[in-house]
Amino acid sequence: MVFLSCKEQRSQYIEPHKDRRPGETSRTRKCYFRKLKKRLEPLESKEDIGYFQIDAVSGGLRTTQPLSHAERSSYRMMITAKDHGMSSLQGHAVVYIQVIPLPNRRSGFSQDFKHFVVPENFKPAQVFDSLKVPSNHLALNRKQHFSIAKDDNVHFEIDSLTGELYLSKELDYETDSHFLLQVIVKDYNNPQQNSTVFLSIDVEDKNDHSPYFQEDFVVIGIEENVPVGTLVYTFNAKDGDGSFLNSKIEYSFEMSNGEITCSVILTVFAEDQAINLTDHQLDSLAVKIVILAINDNSPSFMSSPLSCVMEDMEVGFLVHHIIAKDPDEGRNGQVTYCILSGNENNAFVLDKITGLLTTAQFLDHEVQECYSLTVVALDDCSPALSATQVLTIIVLDVNDETPVFLKQLYETAVHENQNPREFVIRVEAMD
Repeated sequence: MVFLSCKEQRSQYIEPHKDRRPGETSRTRKCYFRKLKKRLEPLESKEDIGYFQIDAVSGGLRTTQPLSHAERSSYRMMITAKDHGMSSLQGHAVVYIQVIPLPNRRSGFSQDFKHFVVPENFKPAQVFDSLKVPSNHLALNRKQHFSIAKDDNVHFEIDSLTGELYLSKELDYETDSHFLLQVIVKDYNNPQQNSTVFLSIDVEDKNDHSPYFQEDFVVIGIEENVPVGTLVYTFNAKDGDGSFLNSKIEYSFEMSNGEITCSVILTVFAEDQAINLTDHQLDSLAVKIVILAINDNSPSFMSSPLSCVMEDMEVGFLVHHIIAKDPDEGRNGQVTYCILSGNENNAFVLDKITGLLTTAQFLDHEVQECYSLTVVALDDCSPALSATQVLTIIVLDVNDETPVFLKQLYETAVHENQNPREFVIRVEAMD
């Protein structure tokens, strides 16, 4: 009978009978390789792998020729399982194969092979089976003595008189999932008849470990407008159980609020897949997903590109309120202002936060009637997006000058008795 476990770095026993025919295989415990490629590697001698071959897909181990206990009583090999990922990973398991000798009829010594399955949660001191021959009138007078050949096993004991098997120590599937015991049965009747019973004991895994997350709380940032199907985060819960279904984890989540705004609160569940639904265990993790705004909008000017101001306004007079809007949220939507060009003689001052444009000095219509300011609005992202506007400011004239004559004194002569409306002299003044 063959028993194989594919647990990583765990040694298991395989016990084929001597003289098994090539290609013959017996009962094999299922392994979950999940599209893994398996191969044998020698640990002691390269000749060892010549006696066995492994199916690279199914993991089934078979003999290639008859085995002889007299020639070789045991084999030791390593099985490598390799996945087919882009970055290939592999695991290893050490396999011990013990060749069981066939009984010699002339020696008065017989042997048997028994297989037991013991639940992981089976309590010590409880009897799980017996090797005693069923009671009948022939067996009443039989005196037998039972003993385990090797006393290095601390998990099992046998009653020397009754042959009852019981646990001496709690089992742990994750530590040891298979045991091989050799029981010597001595029969003191005449003629003396001794026998050996090989016990192959499988530990049945119980779902005694719950999945667990290593984090207590997770905050995930994701940019807005990412394509559908974008990987946001990979959750990784652990489960201390050893068998496939008891340690296989499926994930699900619930949203605490139905509407997605700038953040979302999720509860992520990790649940194992034990065969019995009532045995399922799970763990939960609180997750906050923050939607990060991206700078996908530029500022746009809302204020007029034209303004007028009287030339006699005092310094600091509000000339214009420049307004630009950015629909982005947060810092991406905060707008600042500056004058790029056209501010001759620094005639104006622009508040970069409020957008208020004021005079920095007295304006004079007679000196400059119009200003063309190139104004820039920038958001607060890095790199920033911007917009420009040419703001025209017209300086309006004010009657602030007194007329002045070109001459302070004008002299001329006029004949008497001149007709009315006769030209006398021309006087000129400037304003």
